[in-house]
Amino acid sequence: MKIDRILVLADDTPCSENAARFGFDLAKGLGAAIILLGVIEPIMTAGNTDAGIFPDDALMALKNKTADFLERIKNRHGADVHTETLILNGEILPIVMQVIQSSAIDLVIAGSQARHGLSKLLGDNIAESIIRESPSPVCIVPMN
Repeated sequence: MKIDRILVLADDTPCSENAARFGFDLAKGLGAAIILLGVIEPIMTAGNTDAGIFPDDALMALKNKTADFLERIKNRHGADVHTETLILNGEILPIVMQVIQSSAIDLVIAGSQARHGLSKLLGDNIAESIIRESPSPVCIVPMN
């Protein structure tokens, strides 16, 4: 199996940066391209109208913050790797599946933090959902 296109899921967390670093190192070794994906989920853009933060303003602020983060990651780790950054709005799992299929992704890389207690019980670990649903291989990079 030849790996030409790697999807790296990125949000503004140390765990995500660790996964991105791994993804870029792997892409350099394989001569692969990276799609660096940031997803803005609807709940994150609700805003707070009582505080004067309207949903459109919250969305714009999050897009700008996400774009800045993806650019930092690309500049920090992506030297000599063809990299496309992509910011999409919606529920993370359907968006990831859409990008995998529409962009002919050969490998998905995501970070994962150890989860305990309620978050593990409720099954809100996105990495586990991606593993179950993805038609492409998935590499989960633990936080060290």
